[in-house]
Amino acid sequence: MTISQIAIEAKVSIGTVDRVLHNRGRVAQETKEKILAIAKENGYEPNTFARNLKLSKKFTFAIILPRLESEYSYWSLPYEGILQAKNELSQLSVFIKLIEFDRNDKTSLIIALNELENDEIDGAIIAPVFPEETKAFLDKKQDLPYVFIDSPLPDLKPLTSLAQEPYQSGYVAGKMMALLAKEWGTFIVIESHSDAFNSRERARGFSSFFDSFKECKVREALIRFNGDGKEKLQRIFTEETDIKGIFIVNDATHRLAEVLDMLSLKKRPIIIGFDLIEQNKEAMRQGKIDCLISQRPFYQGYTALYHLYRKCVLSQEIEEEIIIPIDIVLPENLSSFDQQ
Repeated sequence: MTISQIAIEAKVSIGTVDRVLHNRGRVAQETKEKILAIAKENGYEPNTFARNLKLSKKFTFAIILPRLESEYSYWSLPYEGILQAKNELSQLSVFIKLIEFDRNDKTSLIIALNELENDEIDGAIIAPVFPEETKAFLDKKQDLPYVFIDSPLPDLKPLTSLAQEPYQSGYVAGKMMALLAKEWGTFIVIESHSDAFNSRERARGFSSFFDSFKECKVREALIRFNGDGKEKLQRIFTEETDIKGIFIVNDATHRLAEVLDMLSLKKRPIIIGFDLIEQNKEAMRQGKIDCLISQRPFYQGYTALYHLYRKCVLSQEIEEEIIIPIDIVLPENLSSFDQQ
């Protein structure tokens, strides 16, 4: 039995199990007894020599994310999970280095990655929002262990990736749209970053759901709401007279709702988007968003750092892929997701 398996059975973190088994730090007596009982029952035997050899060294992991405040502070959510894991592992020689870049500027990612050229980094957590630039960096860092969060990236081999299946999440959004709209017509798919793999796949999945319904039309649009978003939407509503719903593939759902308010439509279309950022939750409470899909960003960040720790420090085997569930959030169950 491994430390991670004990943690799952005891319903505690890996760091808590590690502290109990190796007598590090403070743990509640009841929790300590539970962990020791599970370890004894399953014949757990720590590799003390290998562990002490590993922990004589400090391990530093790079966290490569878009600026935390960007995209309505979405990126602070996985980072909070990373920080939680880092705090739990702080007594185990684990450190992190945050590298931020501009989500709208590929050059800023290249500059940020250049910061790592001369640093001693033992592994990295990467959000591969710029696929080509990410691949180019990893081609130069053949020996760097890395984990992807937020999106998979075909043709690369991370230690593991933590992300939803983007095509499937888009397909589910299409099905939810059909259920909520209750009538056929035109459906709009809005992307903000056409070069992002997960955005393209979500849009493709949504469109494919409607392929077998001849009564439906799906129109794709590239809109960023920090510029001429209102004018572009106005033009679409002028050209399409029977819009029943709009699916936006990222967390700008509340901005879409704000712009639709400005258009003073006779009937608001169904709105489906992504991510439980606070602005989206508030817009849903106000009745302006009909459905959100959550991808558990805190869990992604938390689990990513623990997997780097398990692989790089403890030399344990880890899952090659962790598929994040597609959480469907409606006004009726929003309160149960308030902690995400």
